[in-house]
Amino acid sequence: MGSNISVFEMILLVVGIAAAALGFHLINQAYAMVKEISWLMVIAIFSWLTLLVLFISLSISVEVAKKQLEETKKMIEILEKKRK
Repeated sequence: MGSNISVFEMILLVVGIAAAALGFHLINQAYAMVKEISWLMVIAIFSWLTLLVLFISLSISVEVAKKQLEETKKMIEILEKKRK
């Protein structure tokens, strides 16, 4: 049973990949200029990783919501069949 990818999920995927690539590139570029890890670099890396975790958790929550909606629809169908 295949499910279609919604527009929101496609946008989430594109923005997540762009944030991952751009963040990695910018942090790598800043490290190449300074050549040492400072507290600001640690904060930037931690913030970037936090952003990636938020994108992943948002993706998971959307998937769980879709499954719950499908289960609710199935339960309604079963209850309607029993009522008849």
